[in-house]
Amino acid sequence: MQDLVRIGMTLLIGIFGVAGLFVAANAGHGVPYWGGLLFFLFAILLMFWQIAKGDEHVAH
Repeated sequence: MQDLVRIGMTLLIGIFGVAGLFVAANAGHGVPYWGGLLFFLFAILLMFWQIAKGDEHVAH
């Protein structure tokens, strides 16, 4: 059950990351553009962190 929750959270973070890219694409310039890109970057890093955390759990 814990693995399903982790997978669901990773997918949800990915969806929010893609939404950040849509915000950046429609903003053109300024704070919304950079905010959308930074939100996407944060989401990708969080997804990689969750994947790495899941691999540690399996290794033990």
